[in-house]
Amino acid sequence: MFSADIRYGLQQAKLLSETDELTGIFNTRGFAIAANRLFGQALRYGRPASVLMVDSDNLKGINDAHGHDAGSRLLRQIANAIVSELRATDVPARYGGDEFIVLLPETPPKGAADVAERIRAAINSRPLMIDGQRVATSVSVGIACYPEDGRTLDALAARADRALYQAKQEGRNRVVRYTG
Repeated sequence: MFSADIRYGLQQAKLLSETDELTGIFNTRGFAIAANRLFGQALRYGRPASVLMVDSDNLKGINDAHGHDAGSRLLRQIANAIVSELRATDVPARYGGDEFIVLLPETPPKGAADVAERIRAAINSRPLMIDGQRVATSVSVGIACYPEDGRTLDALAARADRALYQAKQEGRNRVVRYTG
């Protein structure tokens, strides 16, 4: 019984070290573990894979106007919307602050664009309720795809981040695919 308690404790510690406490999805550590394995399979078998970087367009404004509790609710709402648009084999994670990353194994550019647009639309159509008032929410999404945009997971994440930055500069609430 004592060894079962130790095993359970170790499992809980592992779960806590790989999960974002606020959203319940992977944190960057958990993402790296799961995504590296899946991306390795894409490399080995020459299969497509895509990375999405998703960033809240109005977290700072909500935090400033309504407090950090409202900002935390927004982050949970975004994470839930992302997860609801993914397959069981996709890997979402909170990348830090108000940024999320998603690995889409077996997904070419067109499929990644479709998923990104569904995520963007889902979040845009669900305003955050704060004190009985509807507060509009939106995200910007950057996309990078293997093998076209990079041959490592780090390169794809960096390029998806660059595309995300471009989406922000072009007015937010949009999806942009990385272009070299």
